[in-house]
Amino acid sequence: MDTFWTFTLIGGVFFYFYKRAGRTRATEQKRLLEKARQNELKLSTVKKKSTPKKITTAKPSVKSAIKTSKKTRGPGWVPTYDGPMFAQPGEKSDLFSYASFTGKFKIDGTFSLIDFETSGFQPTNSRILEVAVIKIDLIGNILDEFTTLINPEDGNVGRTDIHQITLSMVKNAPRLSEVVGDLLKILDSSIVVAHNARFEENFLESAFREVGIKHPLMPTIDTLWLSRQVLELPNYKLATVIDEFGYDFEDAHTALGDVRAMAKVLPEMLTMSKEIKFPSELQKSPSLTATGIVLPRKSNV
Repeated sequence: MDTFWTFTLIGGVFFYFYKRAGRTRATEQKRLLEKARQNELKLSTVKKKSTPKKITTAKPSVKSAIKTSKKTRGPGWVPTYDGPMFAQPGEKSDLFSYASFTGKFKIDGTFSLIDFETSGFQPTNSRILEVAVIKIDLIGNILDEFTTLINPEDGNVGRTDIHQITLSMVKNAPRLSEVVGDLLKILDSSIVVAHNARFEENFLESAFREVGIKHPLMPTIDTLWLSRQVLELPNYKLATVIDEFGYDFEDAHTALGDVRAMAKVLPEMLTMSKEIKFPSELQKSPSLTATGIVLPRKSNV
């Protein structure tokens, strides 16, 4: 009997401590689980607090764009304009005489804004595919407009992904020689305007040479140069300049779309600028019959 009760007592003590240990483990597991939940809740709260709020800013109006641009200029800001592909202010080139602030002649006249879409970068191995010219007065009123696709005659249209001109679009268009007379008519006795005007000069001079014309120097404003004088921007692409004034750029990389965009901002940039002068005076253009043959791009019609 003594042995029986001894084993019974030992078993009871063992069972008591076993149950107690189980309750302790359960309590500890419950505590750890609760702590994990609290940590998860804290992490979630921190993430919510640290998530930045989306800030929306209204696009500046056309009137405020000029003021905003001037205010962003830091102390000592100096406009720059350099590079071998750019015409220099005051330069007399093969066809254009470029505006500056120190030229000899002040010219009051109309402005003919011109743009070409081409199959490449140089007239020695590329052709004009599209031309557009808009003539405006000093305050931006449109006085005349000319645009057409041009048959390059060599079957090459270059980077269609840029200018969106396909061979089928130009196969029935007039040849370059058929539109030079129309170009001379609209450009006659006006200040030529282009964005990076050296590019337009090279192709226009080549077009005149192709039909045997030697044109006198044409006073020219390069809006790439002008925008650098009056605006401080991350870059001076035409689209960036247009956006600075709050305008939408419609039909970008079409000749007519580009000159329409320039026509909107040129009067405002001239208002912001110092007095512009030229190294040559206005001259009459040589006479050549204007055919009136055109095939405009459908997206611009």
